[in-house]
Amino acid sequence: MRKIETWGYLFLLLTILFLSGCAKASHITDHGISEQEAIDIALKLAAMSRPEMSGSLVAPSNVQAEQMRLAEAIKRISKNSDAPAGYTPDNLVWLVTMDGLWLDEFGSPTDSATQEPYHHFITILDAKSGLEIESAAHP
Repeated sequence: MRKIETWGYLFLLLTILFLSGCAKASHITDHGISEQEAIDIALKLAAMSRPEMSGSLVAPSNVQAEQMRLAEAIKRISKNSDAPAGYTPDNLVWLVTMDGLWLDEFGSPTDSATQEPYHHFITILDAKSGLEIESAAHP
């Protein structure tokens, strides 16, 4: 009788473990955001207007995400190798790049200068939380 109870409990425990593994994970888990979530966040950021640039004027294309350490991502976005306040160079991040069309919103110092539009947008996202760490646009 005890053997049957023990097997019953073992079966119940295994069933619970199996079902918990099938449960849908929350948006942000202990393991961080997925590549697709990073891309989705970056596309929303690219669509938003900022004081220095417009939101995307066309649907972004050639969207790529790569997970790496913050120090490496900052080197790709600019030559400054310092991590922003609150982050260490070893923080895990998503570097998301895309092509599109964004306009410079600063305006030129003179009316004769023409503004070159941006065709590339890069953003660094915290791999755990999905928060934007830094972004840049390039012609």
